[in-house]
Amino acid sequence: MNRRIMSALIIIALAVLVLIFNRGSVTVNLPFIQGSISGMKSLVFLFFMGLGVAIGLLLK
Repeated sequence: MNRRIMSALIIIALAVLVLIFNRGSVTVNLPFIQGSISGMKSLVFLFFMGLGVAIGLLLK
């Protein structure tokens, strides 16, 4: 495997570990929404990781 694939797999593994070990709820205050959104930490992190991937693909 080349270096890019190996680094991508390591980042994916670290993201999975973060999602597994972060349980509980979190409240997110977004500036363009009145009030706040609360949900499971792992799902909120997954959403923001997906948002980051989408932005990265659009900038590529």
